[in-house]
Amino acid sequence: MTDQELHKLNRKELLELLLDQSRQIDSLREQLQQAQAQLTSRQLLLNKAGSIAEASLQLNRVFEAAQSAAEQYLENVQTFSERQTMVCRKLETESQQKADALLSEMQTRCQAMEAETRAKCEAMTREAEENTNQAWQQAQEKIQQVIDQHSALKDLLNTISKEAANS
Repeated sequence: MTDQELHKLNRKELLELLLDQSRQIDSLREQLQQAQAQLTSRQLLLNKAGSIAEASLQLNRVFEAAQSAAEQYLENVQTFSERQTMVCRKLETESQQKADALLSEMQTRCQAMEAETRAKCEAMTREAEENTNQAWQQAQEKIQQVIDQHSALKDLLNTISKEAANS
């Protein structure tokens, strides 16, 4: 299976591949155990083989088969490990890119919200200043009216008191 095909596999297919590898490993272990059992039972080999030379040749074949199975197992484990590492790196890169994009988007949104808030605050400040200026103008007008009314009262009182003094 090529790396490109491996990348196209989904999680379920990868797990199935892993299960197949596991089954193959179990099968190889069983073969190894059988080979070791045959080795430990030299009596069977000697009975089966007519001479020590034949037994030695058969033992060599068993060792070769066990060695070959072990090498195949190690190759399969290494290949699967490399594939998993590549898939993990790809997922990590994609995740980092998504996180960076989200962070950038959030920063943009925050800046827009901050600008909008500042604009609202400035508008509220201008409105408050305008309201304050209007209230101050109205207060000044009322104060001036009161002063004008008191001046008229003072003038009227002065006129009355002058008339009373003259009479």
